Amino acid sequence: MEQSRKAVPTAQILEQLEELIASSVLTNERIARSMGLSVVDWQAFSVIARSDVPLTAGEMSELTQLPTSTTTRVLDRLERAGYIERRADSRDRRRVVVLPRSEVVARFTSDGGDNPYTAIKGTLRSVHQDFSPEELEIVGRYLRAVNLRFR
Repeated sequence: MEQSRKAVPTAQILEQLEELIASSVLTNERIARSMGLSVVDWQAFSVIARSDVPLTAGEMSELTQLPTSTTTRVLDRLERAGYIERRADSRDRRRVVVLPRSEVVARFTSDGGDNPYTAIKGTLRSVHQDFSPEELEIVGRYLRAVNLRFR
């Protein structure tokens, strides 16, 4: 009985998520291009910036599911563009890790005019005004669950 009650809202959610994903892909392509990066490079930087720990090229390859040769080229381009730096791992100097440059992370976590996501975050905050804190908590819980399934 519960499954049949979920069918319509599930279909509606899936349809909305498909539209959101398509829009997000195109938006990220536009943002990446405006910064002189490919969308793959930009998304790889995003993985590095969101990581709680420094990553090796091999770990980046696993996380992004890109071939190691492609990952190396992506990291080379990000380093040349000033988005990341490579360092010897402080725990094992034989390993090289990549880290986001702090000034780049600061730019993209601020609400300043040079952050291409500032307008998007403003639009989302405006949408949130139409929802109660309890509703937003449910949406947040749902999105966390979805994100965990795709990691």
